[in-house]
Amino acid sequence: MSILRACASLRTAVFRATRTTPFVGLSTSRIRQHIQPLPTKFWVSKSPKTQRMTLLTMNQSLIDRLKSEEVIPDVVDEFIPSVSIEAKFPSGEEIQLGNTLEEGATQDKPRVTVTPIAVSGQRSASQSKDTKYTLCLTDPDAASRDNPKWAEYCHWLVTNIQQASGILDFKSAKELIEYMGPAPPEKTGKHRYVLLLFENGKSEPQKIDGRKKWGFEDHEPRVGARHYARQYGLELVGK
Repeated sequence: MSILRACASLRTAVFRATRTTPFVGLSTSRIRQHIQPLPTKFWVSKSPKTQRMTLLTMNQSLIDRLKSEEVIPDVVDEFIPSVSIEAKFPSGEEIQLGNTLEEGATQDKPRVTVTPIAVSGQRSASQSKDTKYTLCLTDPDAASRDNPKWAEYCHWLVTNIQQASGILDFKSAKELIEYMGPAPPEKTGKHRYVLLLFENGKSEPQKIDGRKKWGFEDHEPRVGARHYARQYGLELVGK
């Protein structure tokens, strides 16, 4: 199962099952099988000018990857990342850019770590103790990338997270939709799975009516996280 590490306030996963029948929707011509992972630790100069250029270059490379895999615009609009997200499963496997994981290694809820990367002049995640956040995992390729009739499919939705840095503490948060590990049906190709972090708005996010299409009755393809965010005034961290 491949997990494509996305960006800043967003992480994308492309999973490959261990079944003999491959998952449809993401052929090798549409995504490279062996993308080199970006380092999770990086050096940034203390010089404000150099620091800004380094981080902006990194952000742009992440945005470019999101566009190349069509996460932008399929799932979210273009935005400016301001945090880096790391996710590690209890199995020990980590989400990285282009690494490969077995489906069985992703069935338990991951530990999510958030690191601010904003620089001077760029909006960063709020440090106010009153600010809360919403995290979700969504599949824009259900039933398949070529036939997204159920997309997006919500795999996880947690709100009222009280911090935007360090290991996210879900004890005081509200899990609106419990974590469901990726399990693409046979003969539906590879699926992209996108982990999103939003800053809450004035309205408290509510539980959705169903996982398919995030409970929206709209029949257009890939209705989900973006529509939910608009409904409750959520904003991608760094947008």
